Amino acid sequence: MKLKDLAERVQAELTGSGDGEITGVAGLQDAGKGFITYITGAHRLKELEKSHAAAAFVPLEISTASLPLLRVKNPRLAFARAIELFYVKPYQAIGISERASISRSVVIGADPSIHSCAVVDDNVRIGDRVTIYPGVYIGQGSSVGNDAVIYSNVSIGASITIGKRVIIHAGTVIGSDGFGFVTDGGTHHKIPQVGGVIIEDDVEIGSNCTIDRATLGNTVIKKGTKFDNQVQVAHNVTIGEHCLLAAQVGIAGSSTLGNYVVFGGQAGMADHITVGDGVMAGGRAAITKDVAPGQIIAGFNAMPIRNWLKVQAVLPQLPELRKMLMKLEKQVAELQESISMRKKGGQS
Repeated sequence: MKLKDLAERVQAELTGSGDGEITGVAGLQDAGKGFITYITGAHRLKELEKSHAAAAFVPLEISTASLPLLRVKNPRLAFARAIELFYVKPYQAIGISERASISRSVVIGADPSIHSCAVVDDNVRIGDRVTIYPGVYIGQGSSVGNDAVIYSNVSIGASITIGKRVIIHAGTVIGSDGFGFVTDGGTHHKIPQVGGVIIEDDVEIGSNCTIDRATLGNTVIKKGTKFDNQVQVAHNVTIGEHCLLAAQVGIAGSSTLGNYVVFGGQAGMADHITVGDGVMAGGRAAITKDVAPGQIIAGFNAMPIRNWLKVQAVLPQLPELRKMLMKLEKQVAELQESISMRKKGGQS
């Protein structure tokens, strides 16, 4: 499309000629003739000038360059919208495959796309424009909201609620039994897990994640939250709105995350822990006690990040510090012995 048309579509302020034809979207290093790219600040202007891009999304404070600019508040967001415009095809329903296994009691909304080898059990409700890829299983009494996309080999157990515009990537399991046992007489007795899972609107769940059903009540993932791959959420957990959980995060049972919480890769928290709104936890952070809202934490055990950075700075010096401490201890012992000998000499 013409650059001026793209500017209108993403509500950008155009600087320079808008008559150029934009044929694609690419990163700064890969952008060639006809492509639009982006930068996040003036520190990358020199790179932009050397690129072969036809135009660029830039922050509002940048007003001049040798190529046309689309000035926006958030260049990365505008770039993402441009990718969607150029590469994401509009939804087109394919109907229901003859090779899908759909119970007669299932209620299906308008314009479905249900691929072969999908299995939908009794009393399931599927909204409008839902896409279900091959190998998906949806258990009894579950529901899937409008415009949801469920990729191949996802397993959704019984009595699970999936909201609108939810995306669930391949291999994820939602509604597996929570890890609950009572040990008596040397035997582990299973506690029946009879609760459900509620996934609210606009949640995205990566590949090979596991979200356990509650023992009683519901495990809840609130609206707008995004999971990377291989995230584990145990039974009766509540994860707040618009959280970001990177790969291999683990949340133990009956824990609660507030809104806008961010966990780095392999961060984890113990059971019955509450993490407040806006907390950011670094990769591999181990959270064993409640965290107040707004904290940035890291390490094992997790602590305020400034303290953790100081600890990391000291760790490589520990061998030398140990030698110094042992030398000082020896000197103190010798000094104490010398003082003691002087006192004895004075008394005699």
